[in-house]
Amino acid sequence: MEGYEVLIVGAGFAGSEAAYRLAQKGVRVGLLTQSLDSVMMPFLPPRPPFPEGSLLAKAYDPGDPRLWAFHARAKYLLENQPNLHLFQATATELLLEGDRVVGVATWEGPPAKAPRVVLAVGSFLGARLRMGEVEEEAGRLSEASYPDLFLHLQALGFRFLKREREVPQTPGTPGYTVSYQAFHPEEWEEATFRLTRLKGLYAVGLCVREGEYALMSQEGLRLAEHLLHELG
Repeated sequence: MEGYEVLIVGAGFAGSEAAYRLAQKGVRVGLLTQSLDSVMMPFLPPRPPFPEGSLLAKAYDPGDPRLWAFHARAKYLLENQPNLHLFQATATELLLEGDRVVGVATWEGPPAKAPRVVLAVGSFLGARLRMGEVEEEAGRLSEASYPDLFLHLQALGFRFLKREREVPQTPGTPGYTVSYQAFHPEEWEEATFRLTRLKGLYAVGLCVREGEYALMSQEGLRLAEHLLHELG
């Protein structure tokens, strides 16, 4: 899997938004997700206002608030956007050439390569989900975390802070708590999205800052604009 100008690991709100905007501007983007069934899948119904022209705004339908329907609309838009390749794989480690990131290795085998790699892995690094007396390794209900990638990042020297998110009970799902690791603020440049320990590596979304859907969408758009500036 080569030929991408930008590879984004994680198809949540921030990663999907960045991929969609970059592809609209003609950038060849790979958008890697552990599960195509959870692309841009919200915990709760998104509520406006949303960034103008965003994927979030386009996928939102006030007449159909079902979470699965929102996910299906967003996934359809991503899959039908020229220059964007949405695919299912699990990133296990960064591929390096010296101090530069050139892609990721995957559990499935084939590497995914690009000169710019974005980690948009949300609450899935070092994640533990608790529901009553039950605890498991997951970034959210029924979704596996990135244990290999997290251990690899730790081995490279990256520092993290533990965070926790409460997910309320809904008519269709029980409430639960997720604790996860986010990059230490000193590892990340807010203006450029760079993880400065390595060249060609960026991060966006919950793995670097907290916020709701509209903010994650806005951050994805901001990252896209920065990368477009870098790419010229």
